[in-house]
Amino acid sequence: MNIKINKKHAALLVVVTSITVGLFACGGGSSSSSGTAAADPNTVTTLVTSANGAPNNTCGRNVQCINAPLAYQGTDITALLAQPMGQLSGTNSPWTDTTTNIMDLSKMVYVSGSNSATAYSSEGSQFTMTTDPKYQINGFTAGSRIFLGNGLPATKMGNFPVQPGDPAYSYYAALPGGTNPDTGQVYSSAAAIGISPYALQSYLPLTPIPSATPNKIQSLIVGITLTGAVWHFEKAPNNANTLFNPTNALPVDQCFGHPYYQQYHYHGYSWKCFPDQGTSGQSPVLGFALDGYPITGPRSATSNMMTNAELDECHGTTSTITMPDGTSKNTYHYVLNREYPYSVGCFRGKVNYVQALGQGLSNNLMKEGLTYTDTAVGN
Repeated sequence: MNIKINKKHAALLVVVTSITVGLFACGGGSSSSSGTAAADPNTVTTLVTSANGAPNNTCGRNVQCINAPLAYQGTDITALLAQPMGQLSGTNSPWTDTTTNIMDLSKMVYVSGSNSATAYSSEGSQFTMTTDPKYQINGFTAGSRIFLGNGLPATKMGNFPVQPGDPAYSYYAALPGGTNPDTGQVYSSAAAIGISPYALQSYLPLTPIPSATPNKIQSLIVGITLTGAVWHFEKAPNNANTLFNPTNALPVDQCFGHPYYQQYHYHGYSWKCFPDQGTSGQSPVLGFALDGYPITGPRSATSNMMTNAELDECHGTTSTITMPDGTSKNTYHYVLNREYPYSVGCFRGKVNYVQALGQGLSNNLMKEGLTYTDTAVGN
């Protein structure tokens, strides 16, 4: 089964167009470990953004590699990456110093509000994760981890649509809203885009298959969280199709989320809102990447906050962790930390995008990217 997805992306994933190209091009430095992280992962004060000029289609530490021709905001990214500005750029937003690539959380502009899911749907957050030892995903051995929900997380969300008077309003109101490809709704500006439930479906292998070489990301969604929402990859284009780290350039809410065509998703420092993390020892599993490998918080078993220097080019490592069912397992896992790309830099394992992003042809809000084939994709 082949599924072709090629539609325009939400304006919420673009950055403020009033920032000049000259300002976009300034800065430099390295996105390797900088600054001092606190012992408690919920009290870090700075984040490291990407280096200006970092590649988008080459896998390695401190970058996130995507696979052309990823359809993104109606533009074939093959052409985008061929442009001089096709490399990831940094912008000197009020909270970002592009000479050091450090984002100061105390200076960051946030979307106001702290709403539970019931503010956006009377049913609230609906989410289950189950395992089925018999369900077989094409390209993998039998055994699947199944996520079903309405896309609304158990964590708090900001006020979307963004309202006049909100510190973040000017950033969103300056952007065109576009047309929701799933509903046909036309938004007067990006500030008018709200949050709605949608059919979250994801079928991931219980036994991931490692690839000989890293796999470039071929979808907006990179992982499913245990709070009931998703993580998107850490790239966002402006109207000139220059790519940026989203949280470097555009305000998010206090849990580092915002909606894409009504679909709420997380970026960057999302783990600050995840429950039951403790303050010492190995961080718990917070979700799963599309290849089936776990995604944990930033602490190692010795309680240190892991840096990119301790992780591989896909932003992961192998260690003994506690799985959601309470069992101990020595496995590869991705690490959410304070350094770009924060979660998944590339996929260490093979991915069946048809199953990982919802079965069939109808899940328009999850399936975004290449022509997906119902098989395991990888090297």
